[in-house]
Amino acid sequence: MSVKTIEKVKEIERQAEALERDYDRQLLELKKETATKIEQMKETLASEVATFNEKETEKLDKKLQILKESNQQELEEQLNQLESVFDNKKQELVNAVVKEVMRKYGNS
Repeated sequence: MSVKTIEKVKEIERQAEALERDYDRQLLELKKETATKIEQMKETLASEVATFNEKETEKLDKKLQILKESNQQELEEQLNQLESVFDNKKQELVNAVVKEVMRKYGNS
């Protein structure tokens, strides 16, 4: 082989080594960028999940409050009905007692 050929082979080897180094550098850079992007996506996802959970919790709290108010209103209505029935029955009892006393003892 001639000196020129040997020099060309060495030049090609140097270029190949440079390409390999460049490839390794780019690959490492790509891996770092990918890892950074994944971390950013994880953070974004965690933030969005937290926001979603807060909104859903707020919605559920509102629904719960509405249900509590509705139940309280129903309980108050039932209590009022029971009190009304009790008052009516009480009055019926008083009337029945007065009637029985009047029947037994008359208007004396």
